[in-house]
Amino acid sequence: MADKSTTRETVVGTYFVRPGAEAEFEQVIAGNWPTLNALGFVTDDRPVVLRSLAEPPVYVEILTWEPGAMDPAHVHPDVIPIWEAVKRCTEPRPVPTDPQGFTFPAYRPVELAQ
Repeated sequence: MADKSTTRETVVGTYFVRPGAEAEFEQVIAGNWPTLNALGFVTDDRPVVLRSLAEPPVYVEILTWEPGAMDPAHVHPDVIPIWEAVKRCTEPRPVPTDPQGFTFPAYRPVELAQ
């Protein structure tokens, strides 16, 4: 297995957005990748952002981190305000499970402001 500090990591972030906070969340998440990219933390590949068809809203963001960049991003002063705003838009929820060991939630693409 490769050392994660020397390989890129593609992650799927799952956000349980509070009902009614979707517009605010989309505005906040629209600034996430540009900030991370400008700081060299993520690749130049724009993220894929999807929203669940089911309610309450669930969003996923798929992006790729540069090697060793995740830890420094968590303490960078330009990133912390974005992630704090994300926290204000989200809520804890039980993660749905399927007795078969897999699920197929449906999502639609989200066009984020640029």
